[in-house]
Amino acid sequence: MQFNLTGHHCDITPALRSFTTKKIQRLTRYAENITHADIVLNVDKLAQTAEATLHIPGAEIHAHSTSQDMYSAIDMLIDKLERQLIKHREKTIQNHRKSKDKNI
Repeated sequence: MQFNLTGHHCDITPALRSFTTKKIQRLTRYAENITHADIVLNVDKLAQTAEATLHIPGAEIHAHSTSQDMYSAIDMLIDKLERQLIKHREKTIQNHRKSKDKNI
């Protein structure tokens, strides 16, 4: 999986890059076919924002989270992406089952 990590109004430190890389690799448990991930980290006055777009064949998954700490914003972002990936996987499994039932 390829991913772009971009910082708006902040520098991406090596510690932040390795933390984000480790968390993004966790998502491959739920979907092995993630082709590309775009992650944007943004710092406003008091709010730290993390947003990501995952590119999967047949779908794009987008999530966004805000916190006072960048690391907690990334954690919340990964949790949201995990929930969306699980929901997407369950939906595709249900659709395959429905199509098999119709053919019989």
